[in-house]
Amino acid sequence: MKDISVKRVTLSLGLTFGIILIFSAGDYFFHQLSAEYAVPPHYFPNKIIYGTIIGFVTYWLFVKVKPPLLKSLIFSAAIAVLLQIRYFLEGYPLDFVVLFLFIHFAILWLVSWGAFTLVPM
Repeated sequence: MKDISVKRVTLSLGLTFGIILIFSAGDYFFHQLSAEYAVPPHYFPNKIIYGTIIGFVTYWLFVKVKPPLLKSLIFSAAIAVLLQIRYFLEGYPLDFVVLFLFIHFAILWLVSWGAFTLVPM
């Protein structure tokens, strides 16, 4: 790719990290709604770390996708699905995993669509 530069990589990493931080704040809100949705303390730091890694890799795999709507759908689906697979493998109940798959996707899609629209890359 001729368009890869340190500045672009840094900007995409920062944008991905910002999206994941906002997403994690929204997710925190949903987990506080009920004791049934409670998660252990390591849940959010892990979500930020793994979400940023998955998002950054996904961004660069689909860097040529230009419409922000499509880019945000791919980006959000990849992160939501891979995080939920991880949580299922960690032993979270299937109904919890499926519910939060949709919640995570919705939050990620709204945040990433806004970000990709405001910061076209």
